[in-house]
Amino acid sequence: MQPTSAMTRFFELPELVGHLAHHHLGQKSISRLMRTSRQLHSFCTPALYYNIYAVYIPGKKNLFASKESIDAFARNVNLVRDLDMSLMDMVYYVNCVFVYQDQSSAWILPPVDGIVTREHEALERERMRLSRRPRWLAPPDSQICTLFPIPPMTLLTKLDLYLCFQPFPSSSDRCPYSLPSSMDPRATLTQTCWLLSSNPHILELRLANLLIKDRRDIRLLSRAIFGLKRLQEAEVDLISWDEDRAGRDLRATRGLALAVFFACSPALRRLYFEELVNDDYWEEEVTEEYRRNGQEQPLSWETSEDNDDDDDGDDVDGDENKDELAVPRLRKEPMAHLTSLQLGCLKAQDLSEVEFQSVLAHCPNLTTILVPPIQSIQHPQQLAQEIAQQLCPKLTNIEMASFFGDNSASCELVFRIFEALPEHQVQRFHCREQSSLVSVLTSDDAGSMFRRQSATLREIVLAGCRNFDSRAIQTILVECWALELLEVQSGPLEGNNHQQQQPTLCINLDDAIESPWGCMRIQNLNLTIAIPDEPLHRSKELGLVPYYNRPPPTTLSPAETAQFQSLEALYRQLGALTKLQSLELKAIFYDPAGARAISTNFRLNSFPGMLNLKNEETGRPGYLHLLRGLTKLRRLFGSISATNEETKATIGMEEVKWMDKHWPTLVKADFFTNRDGNLSKPFLWFLEQRHSNKKILQLVTRV
Repeated sequence: MQPTSAMTRFFELPELVGHLAHHHLGQKSISRLMRTSRQLHSFCTPALYYNIYAVYIPGKKNLFASKESIDAFARNVNLVRDLDMSLMDMVYYVNCVFVYQDQSSAWILPPVDGIVTREHEALERERMRLSRRPRWLAPPDSQICTLFPIPPMTLLTKLDLYLCFQPFPSSSDRCPYSLPSSMDPRATLTQTCWLLSSNPHILELRLANLLIKDRRDIRLLSRAIFGLKRLQEAEVDLISWDEDRAGRDLRATRGLALAVFFACSPALRRLYFEELVNDDYWEEEVTEEYRRNGQEQPLSWETSEDNDDDDDGDDVDGDENKDELAVPRLRKEPMAHLTSLQLGCLKAQDLSEVEFQSVLAHCPNLTTILVPPIQSIQHPQQLAQEIAQQLCPKLTNIEMASFFGDNSASCELVFRIFEALPEHQVQRFHCREQSSLVSVLTSDDAGSMFRRQSATLREIVLAGCRNFDSRAIQTILVECWALELLEVQSGPLEGNNHQQQQPTLCINLDDAIESPWGCMRIQNLNLTIAIPDEPLHRSKELGLVPYYNRPPPTTLSPAETAQFQSLEALYRQLGALTKLQSLELKAIFYDPAGARAISTNFRLNSFPGMLNLKNEETGRPGYLHLLRGLTKLRRLFGSISATNEETKATIGMEEVKWMDKHWPTLVKADFFTNRDGNLSKPFLWFLEQRHSNKKILQLVTRV
């Protein structure tokens, strides 16, 4: 037996060749490789058609733009497993399948020698199956463009549908194969559901911008999702048609989230659901009949004789075919594999307390939750304890969804769940609600909540929540030693006069430097520092020359020296965060006595002495050298403008060269805005230096 070469042995494993091509080469590279030999063409064809991206983009190559690509696709539809498709492409594909089905139903296979065999009967049954369409499916479009027969895809494991109607700026950019039903949301819904029902092996599903008008639509979509028995991940972004032309809330789609949840497979591992309300954009992009018809009212094509054939229903559900739009059979068993449930952008009336409990009762192993607004919570603390101790005791990631209207009870529920979970279990806590206030939650409560989870918390996001004062933020910085991300975005001022006004979600300078920070692992930090406005910020108002404009030698008053000592301590805290990659540091200045308005425009403010080096000749203070430990810093934002009065006087070539040397990974810093005009010479040098070393650096932000 002659020894074989490594190349020969390699090509004796076509599955290995296809696997390597699929996982390590892009489609262009695979296509080029296939042209090198017939053997490689055969081996790599499955990899080429494994993922199909059919999204119409003007001026780009598109799958359905030429007969050659359509014919090649039609020959290999059985190889497609991963499909990305836009609205125009889906409608065209479905109509091409209709053509294929009609042709298949017209083929009559005569029996061989006049004898009807089992093989002949099987082929005849397959021919009839391919030609069968459910009664609820929209009829074929009028052929205003050329259609080519394409067999249906039935083996998809991943499907992404982007069903937003795309406006094109000019007629030349319009999709050449667009069809009328793309402007009929009811028709596209039926086509979507038919595509789902044709592919029962789907594991990952994403539906984006699917328009739902009434309960008929809900039932139809639920039935389609219910048929995906192997579904593991689902991301469903729906748009509900909830207002008539008079602006009245019809709420015919209430329960949509609940219906989708109870239609999902017990094998599901992750569910993200988002419901938006239709806007004026959709009013312009749908047919007049769809806009005019009331909810639950059939469209003209739904009542036509061609679409009312009782023999055209699917035969998978037996007697249930008599009513394709019956209420779907809801899943009864729990979802033991579900670990992530995110219900976003709901209205409070979409989900009641009892309904929310019924959802969580099916999620015993949930670790990630996006809490939606819930209607009429009677006892938030009691409900939170039930969730944390009985329904979902394994929660580690808690996030608050965006709310509309009164959200106090739902906000309290989020914090009470956080509070009721076992110590040192929660890893992520995100609260992005801009106007939330829990009246029964004190700052001491907030601080103790984070203290209980200090050993495990890796991410904290607080945006606009008014229950967190400076001391609570101090607790996070000092005690949450596992923290990797902290975003504390300040909210609006509270109160009607200077004495009452208090900036929310910021930490006072004194609290920031009172104790060493424990969060030494932090990589992303967004923080607002509240600094007393006297003496440094109000030098001119006090009749003093600002420290940076004084003739040498620079002398400081005792009050200025004391404030610089506090600021130096802050800069040392920041410089010790050696793992920091993104820093957004904002400065606001306030009068501790409340006699003056707070200076909250962080772009006009600056941190005294932070971005300049100490001038030994003049004695002018500077603390930039304290930030030399930030060698991994990539993004720098906040009160760092190089165009305000202080920084224009203090940041020069020496400072910029220091930044180039000590911040080697910096790629973006908001030193300038697009309104500031040209960059100063030191920063122009900074750009040229990075570009000469083939490094990216952006110093201008748009405002």
